Amino acid sequence: MIPFNIWIVEDDTGFRRILQRMLNRVDHITCARTFPSCEDLFETIDEDVHPDLLLMDLGLPGMGGVEGIQKLTQVAPEITVVVLTVFNDKQKVLDALDAGATGYLLKTASHEEILMGLQNVFLGGAALSPSIAKIVLQEMRKPEPSEEFDLSDREVEVLEQLAKGLSVQEIADALDIAHRTGRFHLSRIYEKLQVQSQAGAVAKALRAGII
Repeated sequence: MIPFNIWIVEDDTGFRRILQRMLNRVDHITCARTFPSCEDLFETIDEDVHPDLLLMDLGLPGMGGVEGIQKLTQVAPEITVVVLTVFNDKQKVLDALDAGATGYLLKTASHEEILMGLQNVFLGGAALSPSIAKIVLQEMRKPEPSEEFDLSDREVEVLEQLAKGLSVQEIADALDIAHRTGRFHLSRIYEKLQVQSQAGAVAKALRAGII
């Protein structure tokens, strides 16, 4: 496994320590820094050392998690953000993904599910708790498809597969196309939807009624 470094923003001291211990037990993961608020994070983020991935709570004192994600995409866009929260309502999910989060996990997830989600994100995929994916897909009404983004039929098919939680390779297999072709379609989707991640693409496509 490729080693990677994770930081945590979580105001619950007990849960923050549990998370840090859990992550540091994994051979290829290091979690050296944790923060009780976004304000504390941004006092440090200007330093040369950045994490590969940041676990962000949403219900934080002061600056909220969504605002923190938005600011992070401006000051350190190379950092990948995964939400880990108790909030499972549709609006918070879409707001976080629109802000730039690559994944959205619930605190009710097992340690194994959290670790698997983080690993998927680090390897270039997305992470959505199954219940979050279900909430988004069930509660979003499906209006007439929007032509605003000028997506091709194939790009819409790729988005539909993304919404099922498939990786790029799985999408390529499902659509009988080359992996390189799947990645090309994904890059075009990002460009047209003006998003930074697979999860953001799915959220924006759902909002626009594309899928």
